[in-house]
Amino acid sequence: MSSRQFRCTPFILLLFVFLWSVPTIGCGDFSHLVYHRGVSAPESPDLSYEVPVIGDRTLVGNAEPIRLGGVGLVEGLEGTGGDCNHDNYRAMLLNDLRKAGERSADKLLKSPDCALVIVEATMNPGAGIGDSIEVEVKFPAGSRATSLRGGVLRKCTLYNYDFAKNLKNDYNGPRGMLLGHGLATAQGPVLVSGETDDQTRSKVGRIWQGGKVVKEHPLALVMNRDSQRAALTGLIVDRVNNLFLPSFPTAGDQKPATASSPHIVSLHVPAIYRQNIPRYLRVIRFIPLMEEGDSSSADGKDKKSYRQRLGEDLLDPTRTVVAALRLEALGTKSVASLRAGLESKHPLVRFTSAEALAYLGHPSCAEELGRAARHPLFRAYALTALASLRESACQQQLVDLIEQAKDDETRYGAFRALLTLNSRHPAVSGDNVGGSFFLHRLAPDSGALVHLSTSRRAEVALFGKTPTLRPPFSLLAGEFTVTADKDDQRCTVSRTPLRGEADRKACGLEVEEIVRLMASMGGQYSDVLTLLQQAGSSDCVSCRVRLDALPTAVRIEELAASGADSSLLPAGQELGQTPTLYGSR
Repeated sequence: MSSRQFRCTPFILLLFVFLWSVPTIGCGDFSHLVYHRGVSAPESPDLSYEVPVIGDRTLVGNAEPIRLGGVGLVEGLEGTGGDCNHDNYRAMLLNDLRKAGERSADKLLKSPDCALVIVEATMNPGAGIGDSIEVEVKFPAGSRATSLRGGVLRKCTLYNYDFAKNLKNDYNGPRGMLLGHGLATAQGPVLVSGETDDQTRSKVGRIWQGGKVVKEHPLALVMNRDSQRAALTGLIVDRVNNLFLPSFPTAGDQKPATASSPHIVSLHVPAIYRQNIPRYLRVIRFIPLMEEGDSSSADGKDKKSYRQRLGEDLLDPTRTVVAALRLEALGTKSVASLRAGLESKHPLVRFTSAEALAYLGHPSCAEELGRAARHPLFRAYALTALASLRESACQQQLVDLIEQAKDDETRYGAFRALLTLNSRHPAVSGDNVGGSFFLHRLAPDSGALVHLSTSRRAEVALFGKTPTLRPPFSLLAGEFTVTADKDDQRCTVSRTPLRGEADRKACGLEVEEIVRLMASMGGQYSDVLTLLQQAGSSDCVSCRVRLDALPTAVRIEELAASGADSSLLPAGQELGQTPTLYGSR
């Protein structure tokens, strides 16, 4: 967002332009609401089932990530702050500060210890109130501030926004930004790159989990043009609620589905699907429009029921993926059919059956999901399914994977899954070090690994036997230098701040001891991140150093290139996009 783009115009004018520009619901084309990213394309209709489903009558809307923006104040900069141009950014922040009761707002903006910043974030589709989001802050053009290092963002509001030109092609008015609703707030310590000699990096910072959603933006089902009838919309609302209400509550005890208008159904994601929204949308589209007892053949002949036919197709590897989704969309009455799938000799059939059982809340899935997580094709989906079901059997499978899995993606993926499922589990317990980052010691009897995260969480995860640095080395990270000569049994950690006295301390060579000492000397996560990345690239660590080893959806071509068995997924089968748990946020 440039300062030219982000102009503050009077609210009434903005409201008028916005209402004038937005197409009227029910009269226009809803294609602008259709989901284009982050979820698999709808499965091709299989007319042989002769069962109409919600996906036949609707499109998915409100499922694009939402850009958020705002203006905030960073404090505590110790002389690296400064005023900015007297433009609309500054006017907006002054207005916000005065509304918050700040009497010396103009003085604050001129202080060398404060700076105006542009705050940006992205909110995932279906995000609920209280969900955390990552935040980026940066100085606007013309700012006299030089570095964000050590700064703390004061609480500010983030809005969804657009430009009038995007809403109406023939709009010829000002290029100003149209602010929408305040959907999130942002605050917290700003982390910048440890490279102090790079002035650009020090002017952009990140606040991990620094944003909080305060107003949800629910997913939606938009009725097709030939289906825009209140009775049909009401039927779809009832079918969704009948499936999820009895066993799968949503946050805040909201109904899973409500009719926003005769043409739009708002969807509130049940808790069990929060970590895999792409799968939730696939299942929603397969919910039948009629109860199973009403779906007999028109000619009255004695045919197998829809559920029976799905049970048979589940056992066929060429049809099992969609059959499992359709069985899941019928609810807990499908458990018997899915459990039969666990006995199949084909790994894909067993996996699809176990995954569907997990989202139906049945713990019989745990052992098979633990097995499937060891294969790269199933890994991301199996770990997410285990993280979605709060059962001791699922937690134990994740613990076993942290301790026993051979590849980094499975070990770290299992850690993140268990941390999401039960952050108090002793296998993933950790410390908040210096208020800057989390430090976890994991699976002490397994192979050593240093894992660093650059998404969602400022975090160092140390797996296995205690990782150590191997002299000789001289590592520079921001204001820190860590050195040791060839035969040294200890190292020296020095900090030389821009202001204040230099500090110098000695410690052992264990990675954990070094990062804890850096934090006690005022180091930030960015310093630790830079140090350990340098150590890894210099080959002076006793084990691998990995960055963001996250499980993701794997294409068959990638699977074949890696030497893994790519025949497990027959042509035409699609497991879906990377689950929300491991996607970008």
